[in-house]
Amino acid sequence: MAADAGASEAGLDLSTPSTVYVNGTPGDVDLTVTRPPAGDTYIRLDLHGAGLDHIRIVDDAGTDVPSHYDPSDGSRRIFEIGAADSDHNGVPGAPLAEGTTHLHVAAEYGVGNRVSLYGRLVDGASGQFLDNALEQGPIMMPLSSPSFTSSWVSPGHGTGTNATIVVSAGYPQPAHMRLTTHMGAMPSPPTKTHTQLRFTARQLAAAGYSATKLTEGVRVEYSTDGSQYARVPWTTDASGAAVLDFPARSWGADKPVEATEDLRLSASWGLPASFLNGAFCTFADEGREVLRQDQEFQFEHDYVPASARHSFYGRDAAGVLWQYKEGEYPEYHGQYYTPRTRVGGGWQAYDLLTKVSTFGVQGNGDLVARDRSGVLWYYGGSGDSSAPFLSRSRVGGGWQIYDTLLGAGDVTGDGRPDLLARDRAGTLWLYKGTGNPSAPFATRTRVGGGWNTYTMITGGSDLTGDGRPDLVARDHNGVLWLYRGTGRAAAPFATRTRIGGGWNTYTTLTSPGDLSGHGHAGSLLARDHEGRLWIYFATGNADTPFGPRLQIGDGWNTYNALI
Repeated sequence: MAADAGASEAGLDLSTPSTVYVNGTPGDVDLTVTRPPAGDTYIRLDLHGAGLDHIRIVDDAGTDVPSHYDPSDGSRRIFEIGAADSDHNGVPGAPLAEGTTHLHVAAEYGVGNRVSLYGRLVDGASGQFLDNALEQGPIMMPLSSPSFTSSWVSPGHGTGTNATIVVSAGYPQPAHMRLTTHMGAMPSPPTKTHTQLRFTARQLAAAGYSATKLTEGVRVEYSTDGSQYARVPWTTDASGAAVLDFPARSWGADKPVEATEDLRLSASWGLPASFLNGAFCTFADEGREVLRQDQEFQFEHDYVPASARHSFYGRDAAGVLWQYKEGEYPEYHGQYYTPRTRVGGGWQAYDLLTKVSTFGVQGNGDLVARDRSGVLWYYGGSGDSSAPFLSRSRVGGGWQIYDTLLGAGDVTGDGRPDLLARDRAGTLWLYKGTGNPSAPFATRTRVGGGWNTYTMITGGSDLTGDGRPDLVARDHNGVLWLYRGTGRAAAPFATRTRIGGGWNTYTTLTSPGDLSGHGHAGSLLARDHEGRLWIYFATGNADTPFGPRLQIGDGWNTYNALI
């Protein structure tokens, strides 16, 4: 009767008073037996969750508590405390004493963040739970993992303003680690850890980057105190991954449990706006990975710096030349150009105007103009946005033999912008740029004949993403054709490919460079018969060089020339 009374009052209290740090300080689990039952008994502790093979439980003597998985539930791992036949009577377990058993739980990288615990008393003779000792649990094991967080601290812009991301990375205290391998061995705690930020080739491609584009476009600095930063160099491995290796940290008993480190990422203009996924990996001193944390970075470029913005010009019927500058926020604010500013009058003296090199908002880019007597004049860019051109210099006479002049960009690949001219017989001629403002062009060379099939030709921008300027030409039927640049003076353009029809709706086509804020090299402006201005953004794809058109203004038939 006494035994029955004792059994009816038997109980087990389960508590986890301390936090279990993943790859860090072990936590304690206390199992307290109250009014122990008669007979041989042992304690069963069940853990339920994911990654349970990354958890180790030891007693005060440092001995591993034996365990196995529930054959009917692979997410339940069973630890048995005192199940051995210690009194050698052939029955598992032994009479329990009233009191508390202390266990120490260590978790390494790979365990889930939600692990529940159950505790029961088991009758050694039958192997059954004691019906009168209620199961304790579930209770949640308080697991703590070092985490990585990132936040933008720029004024709200992205790569255009050299924006900064600060990443705080908390690392565990390896000197307190109780780490285990799947074989059950416990290596010595590492004295150093080394962290790496890695972007795989697949992750880079998904964001529209290459390793070269990322490593050239993003500057990374590292700090242990949040105030003094040092640059960290990029490396690229054989798999095409872009990798940052951060300085190793030494650990010891006198060090804090965790350390916070900061990264500062500054992205330059031209890096595509995208989400980029990577991973922080922390390694123990013998090279074993002890922590992995995925991290997403968002790169934006809604602000276009002046050095990357372009401009274009319109001449009105009175001969006044007006400048339009690309806006600072074209993508998010639709600010493709700013209100016009007056350059000056007297430009009606010229019957042909064309850029030689792409115009920038800072007053850079050159222009040539042919007067009505056939003299060609050269206007060099001043570098002053309020007065973008220097005084003209005479190139020479006889240019009336041409019905089209076109600044083609650097079609020869020598780093100097070139000029194309079509004569009235339809022959296209190339004037290589010299880089000398007093004699800006070399003697002409023949490109080819048959160009009088076109009613309009424009170019000077890279439309296909290969780094070489291209031409587009509209024929008499309204079909637009693409001539890809080759970079070779002897044959500066590849065989034409068809873009599409219906382009005879426009009275003017001009290619001012990128006005999109996307960092692409080109775009195409088109004015229709009603005076509406449309923009076609270059895609960088030769098969479909332009995206859908977008109307960006009206009233543009006030101009008799757009350049």
